[in-house]
Amino acid sequence: MIILIGLGILSILLLTVVLFQKKEIGFYKLQEEELDQYATEVETVYRQLRGIKHDYRNHLQGMSAFIETDQLDELQVYIQQLNNELNQVDSIIRTGNTMIDALVNTKLTVAQEQGVELHATAIAPEKLSVENIDLAIILGNLLNNAIEATTRREYRGNKADQFIRLYIAPMQDNLYISVTNTMLKNPQPQFLSLKGPNRQGYGIQRINQAVEKYQGIVNRQWEDGIFATEITIPLTK
Repeated sequence: MIILIGLGILSILLLTVVLFQKKEIGFYKLQEEELDQYATEVETVYRQLRGIKHDYRNHLQGMSAFIETDQLDELQVYIQQLNNELNQVDSIIRTGNTMIDALVNTKLTVAQEQGVELHATAIAPEKLSVENIDLAIILGNLLNNAIEATTRREYRGNKADQFIRLYIAPMQDNLYISVTNTMLKNPQPQFLSLKGPNRQGYGIQRINQAVEKYQGIVNRQWEDGIFATEITIPLTK
C-alpha cells in the first residue's frame, strides 16, 4: 500500500515537471515569435530607408534634368512622388532612445496605414534602466493590442472612431507610459486580449510580468468605448 502511494506521488511529481517544462518551452517559443515580429517590422523600415538612400543620386539627376529642360510641371509631380515615398517611413516620434523610436514608429506606421488617427508624444532618456527586451515586450504588446482593438470590423464603417493616443515621458523618477484607444466592448473582468482563445490575455500577461520585474505599476480602465492603460516604471535600478 505504501509503495502504491509512493508511486502515485512520484507520478504526480513527474507529471508536474513535464507540464512545467512544456509551459516553459511554450513561453520561450512565444517570446521568440514576438522578437522575430519586431525585428521584421524594423527591418522593413530599414530596407525602405536604405532604398531611398541608394536612389538619392538618381533622384537628384532626374530633378536636374527636369530643371534643365524647363519641365517644371513634371518636376512638381516627381517631387510629390518622392514625398509620398518618404512619408511611408517618416518617423512619428523621435526621442533619441533607439528601442522606443524603432518600436513606436514601426507599430504606429502600421496603424496609420489602416486609417487610425494617431496622437503620439514621447520623451525618453537615451539610456534606461529598463532592458531593451522588456521595453519590446511592454511597448510591443501595448501597441499590438491597441491596433487590434481599434481596427476591428466594428469600426470599418466609421474611420473617425479609430484612434490611438500614446504618451511617454519621465515623471518624478519614473518612466510613464500611457496608451488610450477605442474599444467598443468592455474587456472586463480580466482585460483579456482580443486575440484567439489560445492566446487570450497572453499579451497583457507579458506586460504585467515585465512591469513587475521593475516594481512598476499597471493601471487599466475602460469607459464608454475607450480603453486606457497607464504604466509607471522606476527609472532607477
